[in-house]
Amino acid sequence: MSILFIIIEILATVVEAYIGIKFVGLLLESKYEESKTNLIAITTSFVLAFFVHILNSIELFSYGTLAFGVVSISLIVFSVYRCKFPHAFLISCFYFMCLNYLDFLAITIVGALLHNPDYSKIVISTHGFVRIRQMFICKGLLILAYLSAKHFMKGKFKINSFKHYVILTIAGGIGVVYLIDNSLDLVDFGNVMNWIVFSVILILTWALLLLYEKSKNDKDMAKFMEIKNALLEENYKGLNDAYSANAKVYHDFNNHINILYQYLIHSDTKSAIEYLDRVSEPIKNLLERTWTGNEVIDVIINSKLRKMKENHIQSSINVEFPGRCDIMPNDICTILSNLLDNAIEACQRNQDNANKWINITIRIINQMLILIIENGNEVAPQVKNKRLVTSKEDERFHGWGLKSVESSIEKYEGVMQYKTENGKFKVVVTLNYNIIEKEDVF
Repeated sequence: MSILFIIIEILATVVEAYIGIKFVGLLLESKYEESKTNLIAITTSFVLAFFVHILNSIELFSYGTLAFGVVSISLIVFSVYRCKFPHAFLISCFYFMCLNYLDFLAITIVGALLHNPDYSKIVISTHGFVRIRQMFICKGLLILAYLSAKHFMKGKFKINSFKHYVILTIAGGIGVVYLIDNSLDLVDFGNVMNWIVFSVILILTWALLLLYEKSKNDKDMAKFMEIKNALLEENYKGLNDAYSANAKVYHDFNNHINILYQYLIHSDTKSAIEYLDRVSEPIKNLLERTWTGNEVIDVIINSKLRKMKENHIQSSINVEFPGRCDIMPNDICTILSNLLDNAIEACQRNQDNANKWINITIRIINQMLILIIENGNEVAPQVKNKRLVTSKEDERFHGWGLKSVESSIEKYEGVMQYKTENGKFKVVVTLNYNIIEKEDVF
């Protein structure tokens, strides 16, 4: 085999490997900057091509070489992108299914047009001009397919779609293997029609899957907005009630002064004090609040404090909040409200009053907002699929609180961690934020 053929074979494998790694980048977020990701993709593609060349020197086409490629790309993807290995393996399998689909579809069509029933066997078993020509055709189709996917695929891979893509990949893989075996036996227009029918079925299945996911996402978003609106309404209602009561006190200020004056001139000090306590209760409620300067956080803490007092839950609050940042009020409301609701629920289930306590800490560290919610814990929290599960009386909102929290945290490239130890449950949320300049504030 000439040096030219070897170079073309290696470069073709490099193209396949590089596009495979970059294809995953359309679906998953990289751990590194784009330049470093590209460097890793190019380097590993050449290394992988070297090993594939060794395997091809034994047999030009084998399912063993394909398996080696799938596992290798999976390991590279797992090390470069933010994902679990099963997800990396699934996407790699899907890519190799598409790769072999394009290769053998092109081989079958070209062989049928040339009226050569052994065309596929010649391409995959012999070195020469026919194989080189077909490689250029197949790699050209692969590049066009990748550029099309790059243009049209806007969404990232969703973990909750995993099982659907597993079904699609397995079914598609079985179909591709079956058609490859048929093409290796005989290349004719009958096999071309089989590939076309399979293509239509594959595209329709994928389209139905996308429609199902869109429908499901729309329903999820409707539930998400429902609980967000409920949270906002609940927490702002607390502040509005407090301010309305306070406004009423000031509106009736003169009347209250006159009544107090009458009590005092008649030396009825006891009645004056009792009356003063009654009319100043709304003001006391406001003055006893913990203020951060951020209205949303103040409202939430104030309303949850009232709920804690009603349930005889002790509290400790140590909070601060950046004056101007890009953390949206609805997001901080979602995160803080849900976590405090869960802490209150946990304390309500505790039998020992000594375990009915909640600590709230919010700290600013290097443009990161750290929220720490701690509470007494007698009953271990429920965990399903490595996620916390709450028990709500209203089944409409079952599990949606924490899903809302996770969704809000993701917007700020944040993380949520939790642990249970020594009768204490602790949740730590870290959010990244940017300072908003004065001229950007409206």
